[in-house]
Parts: sequence; structure tokens; C-alpha cells
Amino acid sequence: MTETVKKYLPAIACAAIPILCYIVVRPFAEIGINDDWSYIGTAQVLAQSGHLGYNGWGSPMLGWQAYFGALFIKLFGFSFTIIRLTTVVEAVLAVFLFQRTLVRAGLNSWNATLATITLALSPLCLPLDFTFMNDVPGLLVIVACPYMCLRAVEAKGQRSASIWICMAVLLNVVGGTTRQIAWLGVLVMIPCTVWLLRRRFRVLLLGGLSCAAGWVMVLLAMRWLARQPYIVPESAIPGRIDVHSLKFVAGLGLNSAGFLALLAMPVLLMFAGSLRSWNRRSAAVFGAGMLCCAVPMIVSMVSGRKLAWIAPFFHDYMTDSTFQRLMIVTAQHLHLAVANECLRVLLTALAVLGALSLLACLFVERPPCPNREPRTDSVSWRTLAVMLGPFTLAYILLLASVGLQFVFYDRHLLPLFAILLLVATRLYQERVRTNLPSACIALCVIFGIFSMVATHDRFSSFRGYAAAIDEVRSSGVPASAILGPWEFEGWTQIETAGHVNNPRVQVPKGAYVALPARSYPPACESALVSFLDMTPAVKPAYAVSPDPAACGGRVAFAPIIYHTWISPRTHAIFAVRLPHSFLNGIDRQEDSVSSATANSW
Repeated sequence: MTETVKKYLPAIACAAIPILCYIVVRPFAEIGINDDWSYIGTAQVLAQSGHLGYNGWGSPMLGWQAYFGALFIKLFGFSFTIIRLTTVVEAVLAVFLFQRTLVRAGLNSWNATLATITLALSPLCLPLDFTFMNDVPGLLVIVACPYMCLRAVEAKGQRSASIWICMAVLLNVVGGTTRQIAWLGVLVMIPCTVWLLRRRFRVLLLGGLSCAAGWVMVLLAMRWLARQPYIVPESAIPGRIDVHSLKFVAGLGLNSAGFLALLAMPVLLMFAGSLRSWNRRSAAVFGAGMLCCAVPMIVSMVSGRKLAWIAPFFHDYMTDSTFQRLMIVTAQHLHLAVANECLRVLLTALAVLGALSLLACLFVERPPCPNREPRTDSVSWRTLAVMLGPFTLAYILLLASVGLQFVFYDRHLLPLFAILLLVATRLYQERVRTNLPSACIALCVIFGIFSMVATHDRFSSFRGYAAAIDEVRSSGVPASAILGPWEFEGWTQIETAGHVNNPRVQVPKGAYVALPARSYPPACESALVSFLDMTPAVKPAYAVSPDPAACGGRVAFAPIIYHTWISPRTHAIFAVRLPHSFLNGIDRQEDSVSSATANSW
């Protein structure tokens, strides 16, 4: 085996993780998941018409991601599963490139591999690998940018450095079309890299011209996007800033810091092993930080108030659904409320321990292993700070702006998670030990098993919903007469009308039509009807739900049984005939629809 192959073997092994997890998890479900129904609809329209068409739900441009999805549709035919395979391919490339970027950034192969596994198996990244969301494609573009910038910095000749800079600009401009925030590469990171190489005149000249050309292309792309019908406009500048919104953003900042520490726990907890090498200053920093975190928690527990800012820190699609699985496992022999609070406090304590241990290591006067020879080929901290620091700051400011508009989601933190792993792992390598210990592997395995189990069970539940919907439709009921997960309602709307009825859409004028107020029975869960205002084409006579009495209806078909890996392993989805009290709040269905379920179960 050649040296070149050996050098890339760890990265290849890491790249195999999404594929192996795909085989184990079997993430098949012919139904939309989270926002990907909208993006899949765009790819489908592109495959059929050859033009990018938006549907009034998302603000991302989608760009090359939509073209990649359309290519798979052309080659293999349309299905949700086929088009989601494109994200698996992108996840493989992102993981491979992340491992090589960490090595270029000064980590040895062992540490870079473990940090990459921590990212790939995290409960934030793994579920996204199997949807058509644009977070993984965006991560691929963002990871590729520092890789090329590091290659430019390490290049010995001006010609090679200039080529890497120009390639980075081109890739980031094209790649950023899937997720506009990825354009921070060409707007911030690459210019910072050109500044690092300013003493090489040819690199400075060509790099500056390339960046300027990239800025122009980004501006033109944004102007083009703003004119597209049914695109949801998004501004980087919030329209209103008040005390309430600032408090909200401050809370998001605390939750984000805790959430990132929780995700990076396999690496951060390793810093606690350096406790014996701490001096008084580092111990004082650790103690002060622990006191600041413990006092509010103790006060909340003593006063009987609900604990705030504890794991999983976010209640969003990814974190809430995946971490809830862990709560269920712990609650098998405990009262659910007790297990829930105890586990959340434990996870919070471990995340705080890891984060404060890392912070304390910064105040250790000298590394514990002074005889260790430093790598002479490592990129300096100054170079990494100039390259990644302004990018990280700009990214955080944009997230704060998004938070001020109350549209912040946990998956937005994925690029920051990757940067945290890079910085934390290199700090450990230089200040604690040369290699991460085997305990890091054990934690990665635990996180990975948890992520796979939660992802499998999530897809299993969506397969149950899809089967229940198919059962109702097989009796002659149209999709527009079925109330299901909001993702299904959104897909039905764009298939029927071409776009959702979103009040934020400005092009074309009059796209949004205000609907009369609808009234629903008190027994109807808000989760079932919350999306109906945006989907006027959906006039439900039936609902699919885990509740056999959803919206006060009656079971009309045999329940669909699906199985999960976490106990209770057997679950049911019911097809429910909605009562007349529900139908009175909306337009009536045709008589043919009303008589489609004469065979009540």
C-alpha cells in the first residue's frame, strides 16, 4: 500500500460512516420530513421543466442542490427516497473533506479522525444526512472553503497559491447557491486568507480580483433570487429591535453555547483528565465558572421553578425528537418526569464540565508534556484565527439577526459545531496529550448508537404515517381530503396549487390570499391544524394520527402498526373520520369524498 493511500485511509473510513449508518437505519419514507418537502418539490419542478421554481415556503436558493436532485430524478425516477440519496453523497464528501481539513489545520491523523467521527455521528448531523434539507450541502461548501484556503497558505509557489484561491472563490460562489449563508466564505474567509498572503504580490492581485468578481456574482445572484416568484424574502437586518427580542437572542446565545458543548462532549470531557496539571489560576477559573452555572440551577430547584437553560437546550425538530428518545430509554424504570429532569441535569453538568475544563486548560502556564516536540508543519494559531475568526464572528452575527426575527433553528449551528471541534481538538493535542484517549472512542460510540436509534425510530414513524395515508387514499379519498403531518399537507398543497399560501411572499403581487377564520373542535390538537391556513387546498375529511380520537373523530380504517427500536416498540397510526363539527369550520368536501369510507372499521 502506497503512502498516499495510507494518508487518506482515515478520511475514507470516516466517509464510510454515513453509508454504513444508512444501511443500518434504513431511512426510507415516502413523505416529506421537516422542510425537505418544499426543496424536493423544487427539484421535481426543475427535472420536469428545466427551470428553478419555488413554492412559497423556503428562502434558500437551493441552486446546485436542486440540480443534483433533479439529476437523480432523471436517472432513477422520482421518489422521496431516491432524491434523499443525494444528501448521503454530499454527507460522504463533507465528512471526508472535514477530516482532511483538520489534518491540514495541524491535527494528527488520530485526533482528526475522532473529531470527524464526533461530527458525523452527532444527533444533529446524522439525521440531516438522510433528508433533503440544505444543511449538509451547506456544510460541505463551508468545509471546502477552509480546506482550499489552507492549501493556498501552505503552497510554496505563488502560482499554486493563486490557483487554490481562485478555485475557492469559484467553488464557494457556486456552492453557496444552495444556502446563502455559505457565501460568507467568499465574502469573509477567502479575503482574510488573501490578507495572510499579502506579501506575495501575484497572489494578492489575483486573489483580490477573484474575490471582487465573487462579490459581484453573489450580488447578481441575490438580485435574481429576489425577483423569483414565490421565493420567501429574507433580510439580514431585522426590522425591529426591542428589549424582548434582545432578551430572546441572549437566551438563544446561552442555549447555543450549551448545545454546542453537549454535542462536542466526546472531545470536551477529555479535558477533565488534565485536572492534576492545573495551577491555581486555572482552578480558580474552573471554580468561578462552575459557581456561575450551579447557582442559578440550585435557586431554580429550591424555588420549585422550571429549570431553564438545561439540556437539550433546544426544542426543535432535530434535538427535541432525538433527545426525547434518550429520555424514554432512561424512564423505563423511573417516573418519566423524574427521569426527564435527572437526565437533563446530568447532561447539562457533563457539558458544563467539559466546557469549563477546556477553558481552564487555557490558563495552564505550560503544557503538561514539555518534552514533546511540536510539529514544524502545523499551521499557526494566528493563521487559523485570521482565517476562521472573522468568518465565525460574521456567522454568529447573522444567526443573531435570524434570532431577532424568531426563526432560529438548532441545525443552523452545524458549521459552528465543526469549528468548535477543530479548535478544541487542537488545544487538547497541544496542551494535554498528543492523542485523544480511548474514552473519546467510547463516547463517540454511545452518541452514534443513540443518533442511529433515534433516526431509525423517527423514520419508522413517518413510514407509519405514509402507510396510513396510502390506506385512506386506496379507498378513493384524494390527498387534499386528508389531514396528516404538516409536511404531508405542505406537499399536497404544492402538488395541487403549486405553492403554499404564505403571507411573506411578495412576488407575484397578490400571491397571498387571506382566508376567513376557521374554527375547530377543542379536542383537535393544534399540531394537526396549525398549517391549514397556509394550505387552503387541503379540506380534510379524515386525519391520520397516533390518537384514535383525533379532533373528536372516529376510527375509519384498521390501524397501521409500525415498530421502533426503543420500547414501547409497537405503535399505531389511526385513520380517523372527522366529525361534522370539524367540517363546519372549513369548506365541505364533495359527496363522493364523504361516501368514500362506507367500510368503517
